[in-house]
Amino acid sequence: MKRCDCDERIGIEIKSWNLFQELKMFFEEQVNKGIFLEVLVEAPYFQGYNLEPEEVKEEYKWYADKWYKCNECGTLWEIKYPDFPAKGFVRKFEAGKYQVKE
Repeated sequence: MKRCDCDERIGIEIKSWNLFQELKMFFEEQVNKGIFLEVLVEAPYFQGYNLEPEEVKEEYKWYADKWYKCNECGTLWEIKYPDFPAKGFVRKFEAGKYQVKE
């Protein structure tokens, strides 16, 4: 019997400070219970190039704040903290297969 509830959970936009605090506490509790493991963020969630001015092509990468891996099912959870007015997010990658947003 799995101790996690990853199958029932989905990714979500973080639109409020209260939701952010609730999600942050949830993930910390899962780590404390040994269900999730905090892992090193290894890949950007977005990457692209600055094309202005044309003669200077600079690559940029945006990284999430936290990754958590479920010890029960292997799901990888990615969290980008909000920096209001910019929203944050939680994304779910089943079987731990990360996909960079293009």
